[in-house]
Amino acid sequence: MTTVSDTLPDRMTDCEWSVFDNAQFLFDSAPGEDVVTFRPGQQIHGTPWIVVKSLGKGGVGEVFEVEHARLGRRAAFKVLHHDNLFRRGLAERAANEGRLLASVRHANIVDVYDMDVLPDGRPFVVLELLEGSDLRAALKRVGVLSVPAALDIVSQVLQGLSALHDAGIVHRDIKLENLFLCESGHVEILDLGAAERIGEEVGERSPSLGTPRTMAPEQYEGKKVDGRADLYALGIVLYELLAGRGPFDDVSGLEALRFAHCHRPAPPPSRFAPQHVPPDVDALVLRALAKSPNERFVSADAMLAEMAALRAAPKTATHSMQDAHVRELHLTSVTVPSVWAIDERWSMFRFTSLLEPLMSPERLLSVAMLALVIASVTLGIALGQHLPRLDDAVRLSVP
Repeated sequence: MTTVSDTLPDRMTDCEWSVFDNAQFLFDSAPGEDVVTFRPGQQIHGTPWIVVKSLGKGGVGEVFEVEHARLGRRAAFKVLHHDNLFRRGLAERAANEGRLLASVRHANIVDVYDMDVLPDGRPFVVLELLEGSDLRAALKRVGVLSVPAALDIVSQVLQGLSALHDAGIVHRDIKLENLFLCESGHVEILDLGAAERIGEEVGERSPSLGTPRTMAPEQYEGKKVDGRADLYALGIVLYELLAGRGPFDDVSGLEALRFAHCHRPAPPPSRFAPQHVPPDVDALVLRALAKSPNERFVSADAMLAEMAALRAAPKTATHSMQDAHVRELHLTSVTVPSVWAIDERWSMFRFTSLLEPLMSPERLLSVAMLALVIASVTLGIALGQHLPRLDDAVRLSVP
């Protein structure tokens, strides 16, 4: 693992981070060539699971699609890399994820089927296999979502967070990569590798886990966190769904990023969004991003209630004919992404059709060009000028 104290390399901005003593950030390096893996068709020793294929790998471990030898049921098998077995805290964190997932059942939280330790000492977790894409991959494809679609997705996440928080668990790493959008439009929370029980004592050298671009100020400061830290991170998620970027994406350098999250007011998402974002939605996002936990929503249920009121408001639900509707997802890969599979070099998804982009830059340009042509035609008619027939004119289409 590499230690970084002052700078945040661009290539690592989406990686998993740990915070120690308010200063040191650690990230998991890419797996070496000596990493031992499983082969398709191989039964994993000591388990009833047969490997179908690898779904993704990163610096911490690898995720496989597996099939139960007797039941024929398929699942996602997450296992730690050999060279990480003795790295402080990693094995405990992997085992902790399974225990926490087993302690809460909810439709918006990924299911856990099994957890154990392989004969070589590596912990593994077996999770339900989902069909769809994580929200980061979806957003890269479409740019931004309409306001109703974004509110629907975040409302589902809030329902899952409410169940976690009621069970005394704080996720600590809510981000687009850890939210899974199924083909049906159903959303599930993934990856409790950074999670902990609310109110747990954090030892002097125990890491405070999270991702710098979505971490709440209290996480940066090494303080105890509760569910309101998850609401801050979810505010970043909603911001990205609406604007296609985060509030502090203009910041480079770890110390500058820490300062921005801890002290710099976030601009409203409407400043960057290509579609209309109602003031009430701006206000909801900015409340979730309040620097002090006491100024945020008191709970996931409170934020969900506010969001339900916004979704019911006609100006939010039906505003702007330019807002695109979310199409059905048609994805061919089946997997559960993980904080263990953090390197973009291993793509886990293939898309055949996704969400219709909402006013992408190309679409905005086409709309502007069409408006210019219409204005020119109108002006020409008003001046009595001869204009070519429409059949002879250049046709512009809005995709």
